[in-house]
Amino acid sequence: MGNSFDRKIRRKKSREKTKQNNKDLQEKLGLFDSLSESCLVCQKPFDKTNKDMVMSWNVVVRSEEQKVNLYCPECWNSALKTINDFRKHVEEKNKDNDN
Repeated sequence: MGNSFDRKIRRKKSREKTKQNNKDLQEKLGLFDSLSESCLVCQKPFDKTNKDMVMSWNVVVRSEEQKVNLYCPECWNSALKTINDFRKHVEEKNKDNDN
């Protein structure tokens, strides 16, 4: 009898998780409609029908602000490089302060 009850609980949790995942997906798809037509930084045009563009461009969803930001690969890589350079600079400064 314990196994039957355990299965029932697992199925219920699975259904709840599926419902939550579907709800999250619907929210994200709703925000997809507000996706811009160009890169936020350089204004390079974005074609939603171009599979290569869709797969290579980066989308950042800010759910709290109901905002979707779109970045081309060049701007995204440039931003990552800047972040990494800044992180290295901070680490070096902290290392110098420790000595």
